[in-house]
Amino acid sequence: MNRKFKILLFSLLVLGQIIIHRYIRQLNLNLDLLYLILVYIAVKSGFYKTLLSATIIGLVTDYLSGNIFGVFGFSRTIAAYFLNEMSMRIDLKSNLFVFMIISLSLAFSNLIAGLFFYFILEYSFQLNLIVIQPLLTGLVGLIIVLSSKAKKNLDVY
Repeated sequence: MNRKFKILLFSLLVLGQIIIHRYIRQLNLNLDLLYLILVYIAVKSGFYKTLLSATIIGLVTDYLSGNIFGVFGFSRTIAAYFLNEMSMRIDLKSNLFVFMIISLSLAFSNLIAGLFFYFILEYSFQLNLIVIQPLLTGLVGLIIVLSSKAKKNLDVY
C-alpha cells in the first residue's frame, strides 16, 4: 500500500502541475506541485539522489514555464541542498514546520530564479513567485500531510 500510495500521489501531483501550467494559468493559480515531490525526496533521500532529482524537477519546471532553460534547474538544486541539510535538524512531525520548510525553501528557490531573470531578461521581481506561490504550495503540502493515513504512507511520522 505504501509504494502504491506514493506512486499515485506523485502521479497526481505531476498531472496537476501539467494541468495548472497548460490550462489554469489564466486564473493566476500558481502552485508548484512538482516542488512538493522535491521536498519529499530531499527529506527522505540521500544527498546525491536529492541533488539529481532536484535538477531534473527544476529542468521540467523550466520546460513547463517556458523561460530560460536551467534557471529553475539551478535554483531548485540549491534549495534541495538546504532542504536535505535542514531536514536532519528540524522536527518534521510538526505541521507548522512542514508548512514553513515548504514555503520558505520555495521562496528562496524562486528568489534565486528571480535574480537570474532580473539580470538576464531584466524582468521585475514578481511578488507572486516570492510570496504567494510559496504560501499556496506550502498550504497544499500541509493539506496532504494533515491526514494520519498520508503521514503513515509517506513515512513522515
